[in-house]
Amino acid sequence: MGLRGASETPLLCRLSWTRRSGTAGVTGTHISTQELARVSPRTAETRAVPRGRIAGLDALRALAVVLVVAHHVWPSALPGGFIGVDVFFVLSGFLITTILVRERTASGRISLRRFWIHRARRLVPALAVVVTVSVAAVAAAQAVAPTGGDDAGGAPWSDLLVGVGAQMTAAATFTSNWLSVAVGQSYATAGAPALLGNLWSLAVEEQFYVLWPLVVAGALAAGASRIRATAGAAALALASAGAMALLFVADADPTRVYVGTDTHAFGLMAGAGLAFWWSGRDGAASASSRGHRSVGARGALAAGVTGAAVLAVLALWLPWQSPATYRGGLVIASLATVAIINAMLHAPAVGRRADVAPLRWIGERSYGIYLWHWPVLVIMVTMLDGGRVREASGVTAVLVVAVTVGAAAASYRWLEMPVRRAGFRASLRALLEWLYPVAEDPEAVRVTRRRRAAAFGGAVAAVLALAGSAVASAPEQTSLERQLDSGAFAAAGGTAAGPQESSPSASSLPDAAPQAPVIAAVPSAVPSMLPTAAPAVEVREPAVPDGRDIVMIGDSVTLGSAPELVEAMPGIAVEAEVGKQFGAGVDRVERLARAGDLRDYVVVALGTNGAVRDEDVERLVAAAGDRPLVLVTPYGDRPWMRGAQEALRRAAERHPSVVIADWQVAVNRDPGVVGSDGIHPRPSGVGTFVAVVEDALLRASTLSP
Repeated sequence: MGLRGASETPLLCRLSWTRRSGTAGVTGTHISTQELARVSPRTAETRAVPRGRIAGLDALRALAVVLVVAHHVWPSALPGGFIGVDVFFVLSGFLITTILVRERTASGRISLRRFWIHRARRLVPALAVVVTVSVAAVAAAQAVAPTGGDDAGGAPWSDLLVGVGAQMTAAATFTSNWLSVAVGQSYATAGAPALLGNLWSLAVEEQFYVLWPLVVAGALAAGASRIRATAGAAALALASAGAMALLFVADADPTRVYVGTDTHAFGLMAGAGLAFWWSGRDGAASASSRGHRSVGARGALAAGVTGAAVLAVLALWLPWQSPATYRGGLVIASLATVAIINAMLHAPAVGRRADVAPLRWIGERSYGIYLWHWPVLVIMVTMLDGGRVREASGVTAVLVVAVTVGAAAASYRWLEMPVRRAGFRASLRALLEWLYPVAEDPEAVRVTRRRRAAAFGGAVAAVLALAGSAVASAPEQTSLERQLDSGAFAAAGGTAAGPQESSPSASSLPDAAPQAPVIAAVPSAVPSMLPTAAPAVEVREPAVPDGRDIVMIGDSVTLGSAPELVEAMPGIAVEAEVGKQFGAGVDRVERLARAGDLRDYVVVALGTNGAVRDEDVERLVAAAGDRPLVLVTPYGDRPWMRGAQEALRRAAERHPSVVIADWQVAVNRDPGVVGSDGIHPRPSGVGTFVAVVEDALLRASTLSP
């Protein structure tokens, strides 16, 4: 990329729009009138690109932010709306690279200091307000009502403050994506969505803003041609896309590859490549070249229309956790966006038709809308929906959109635009002039000063005090994590149990010998929730087995329910671990069977964390031997869940000794039994989980071992 070929000319920039082009991307990349005028050479060789703003990009920004907001508010209606982030990435890569190349062409150098100051003006003011106000709002809500949502188990506000200090630090240092990688692997953290979780994409772009100008400056200083610069950006895009595809693990949490800068930079590089490609296009006005450009414009327009259709299909279909997303889906979304931008450059009239006033208005405020929508959504669903971020209710959705748009509009008018136009110092002076006006009547001035200072100063002081108190008093664990710790304690027989494999876990059944049983009355049987097939073996009087005859292997769903399981079935051996895979559970049952420590009734509640293979189920049945085997169906929206549920049901059809404990059916009947993450039973729903297990054991007791 940094070498010049013998027959290649140095990279030149001949784009010539000189007016404001609006905001771009998740970070709200903005090319102001002054910025473009400063880096816009006027030349007779300019390619036929419209002077002024690039028509259509505001509409594209509006589309992108609407996709993201709609996906977060109504994920079932728009499962692939998260591709809006990739649209933003491409826009940012294109516009930022254009600024850098044009400045180098116009002045012979790139002022990194000026570039970074402009980015700070654009990003920092709104970001600081969103972070501080959001944290303060949660602190105020916690003070008024410690528990959000309904009184029957809404998520506590304190859950939203777990790790808030680290989130604020990551926001200030633009490393939120790597913080998400550090905490994104645990289901325990899923119970309380990160209040500032949407800032991961801002971090990716800001890291791009720090590093990419250095790369561009070096490449241009080395005389890189248009072709080589474009090829270099394409190579970086391919490397990033390849890293995402290779590091993605099917049936596992994709957080690392989705938010990683290295694995999700291909959109930025694709946009940069488009900017390089257009930077040196010659605009000679011969009849043959005009005819050639006419054909090229028609092809570009067709590709742009195709790209728009592709984005629509992906937004309506592409699941976030699907392998197709990480092994081509997001790359296709980025290339579709490149095709749309290229079409707008070739055919400005199309962009002008798309850039209608409402879309331009939304596009110009896309940065604020993106910043505000997630914390507003998290707060609203905690307040009104018991913390159910995965699907907001109708009323909540309307309020989220209204508050988000209002806050973004206010931020754009009174914060973002003044700082972008005048800078930090001039904006501060203007604020002081407003607080301390000059007038002929001294008494009127004093009254105005007192009122304004009291109102503004009081509001700022209150917000800062609330945010500071939230950081100082933030709990170390979410309510779900505390529930899991309580489960580990109960399953260990009331003694402290350390973590296993760096995850919260519990085991009341040692490898060598079973734990001494706890004698207590066995609770009466619960009514059957499922039809019972005629047993193929000897029938006995139905009764829930004694807990001393039961071993239960499970994941965090079982772990969080352990206290109630032990209380309902005293003496039961509960082995549960956060993140436990089905295959690992089978291995444990096989070890117990070989050691002669496997109890008469085996309960396995796995499948929440990964796929369930038929061969593993068959290994489990073989290890259980002639013992009744209870398989608990997992519940959740993970892509492997359906396959796991079907694999367990097939095993029950093949083997008379297998009984299904249908947790999936129980939750479908009453979704309120699970918490805000849509997987773990909330405290008031644990009893339902225990009842499902007891019901299956009741039916299993009719089978002779």
